[in-house]
Amino acid sequence: MPVDAARDERRARNEALFREVNERIEELSPDSADESEQEASIEFVCECSRADCTELIEMTLRQYESVRSDPRRFLVVPGHEHTDTARVLERDSGFSVIEKLGAAGEIAVERDPRSSGDQAN
Repeated sequence: MPVDAARDERRARNEALFREVNERIEELSPDSADESEQEASIEFVCECSRADCTELIEMTLRQYESVRSDPRRFLVVPGHEHTDTARVLERDSGFSVIEKLGAAGEIAVERDPRSSGDQAN
């Protein structure tokens, strides 16, 4: 596997792992059916590719669900974007929403915890 492809795959796997952590955070949050709880802020982990990243992003459940509406989208701290494999869709003062492109996007879809297919680990 070429060096760039191996690097991109490692990044995508790290991002997918952090997204799985955020899915568990969301599951532990209050029932999302309640309108007021949709607007309550929760801390999510940055879904960047840095294995050692521990930065937190505060946002509402509604905002998080908007990011997760597409399995190619990830939530990252500003400055943690890799524009060689993703494009920035939204910038906020505390977070950026990125969309994975090409092979990285395919890995994101394959490893999406919300997909009905089996995940590759």
